[in-house]
Amino acid sequence: MRNRRPRCLPASATAVALAAFVTACGPPPGAEAPITEAARAAPPARLIETARFDAALASAGPDGERLDAGAADLAARAAALRARAAAMGGPLIDPATRQRLENAVASEN
Repeated sequence: MRNRRPRCLPASATAVALAAFVTACGPPPGAEAPITEAARAAPPARLIETARFDAALASAGPDGERLDAGAADLAARAAALRARAAAMGGPLIDPATRQRLENAVASEN
């Protein structure tokens, strides 16, 4: 009976496959923009403290509460608009007028 163990790639083939995989992970051709001289001469970006972001988020609290308070008004307005749209769902021309128009078109032909 033959040994049915799966065959593994030799170490050199594994290394070649890994190298091909790693080189294929780069950006596509043309995706990299060249660095301009002005960008090289510019000072590095200055990072700011995260406390500034925390302060901005804390000051946004009242705005969020104000939006939540207006949510009920917006929901009521949306319901009224939906009801109005449903009422407009009927025919644009009443049946009597439609019949009169169809008779007029038929008499022209």
